[in-house]
Amino acid sequence: MSGLHWHAYAWNGRERPPDNDRRKPALPLPPMDVGHWLLKPARLRLATYPAPDTGQDAYGWLRAELDAFPRSPRDLPATVQLAYARGCLDRATDVVWGYWSATGLYIARALITCPRADIPCPLRPTEETNPCSDSASRSPTAPAGLWL
Repeated sequence: MSGLHWHAYAWNGRERPPDNDRRKPALPLPPMDVGHWLLKPARLRLATYPAPDTGQDAYGWLRAELDAFPRSPRDLPATVQLAYARGCLDRATDVVWGYWSATGLYIARALITCPRADIPCPLRPTEETNPCSDSASRSPTAPAGLWL
């Protein structure tokens, strides 16, 4: 894989982590800065998907995660959340979700665009495993992500 891609991250907890702890990249918690997902421990990174999402693999992962951890009935309908995600993927930007599930868990899911100008790709720096190793494919700026 070369060029733009997304790294998929997941975290579940009984409470939303304190902001002070979320600012520490080494802690396995959802970060305050969206791009800092790329600095998190590898065990939080579940997959890497190529952009554009023509096979809908990244979208499929998000849909499966939302099916496995549905939002509270008082929250946004799944169709709204998935439409937002589809739009982000079509624009090759981050998709970041942080919400309370119907079972009371705090769910954090993220598809983070890579490469980013200020953070290296978290994969090993070899051409076979690192989509960011091709410097010609580097994006000058990283798209901003939003919590939804």
